[in-house]
Amino acid sequence: MQRFVLCGFALGLVGCALQTDIRLRKMPDSGMEPTIRAQEVVRENFDALEKRPPGRFDLVVVKDPDKPDETTIRRVIALPGELVQVSAYRASVGGRSLDEPFISTQPATEDGAPRPKAEFGPLTVPADEYFVLGDNRAAASDNRRWKRSSVPVKDILAVVER
Repeated sequence: MQRFVLCGFALGLVGCALQTDIRLRKMPDSGMEPTIRAQEVVRENFDALEKRPPGRFDLVVVKDPDKPDETTIRRVIALPGELVQVSAYRASVGGRSLDEPFISTQPATEDGAPRPKAEFGPLTVPADEYFVLGDNRAAASDNRRWKRSSVPVKDILAVVER
């Protein structure tokens, strides 16, 4: 009887684990290099945002505002209500420079596209929106370049787990 109960408990745990919405995908571009290389496979956790809002430096899957049928991965830099500015590709929030050891400012882009702005802002992030940047600051298409300067929370779909 005890073995039957343990088996039932184990099956219940497996069933709960299967309820999480985690998917694998390839990084669609070089915008997050060197953190995530183009075509590298990462895990997207679509349930994580139900437990907590995105935090600074989270890697998130966002709808690309310039390509409505596509998503991309970018890093949360500023939260709702914060003042953000980018200077020489480095971000500051509330007038304080962020420690960003993960960024690259290499001048070349892989496809010859125009380089994103090295300078941006200042911008106060609207309520229920976030400011996101790619780690490959000299090549990434992100809030500095998109038609919207911040991402509505409804357009943040998942957290990337590495």
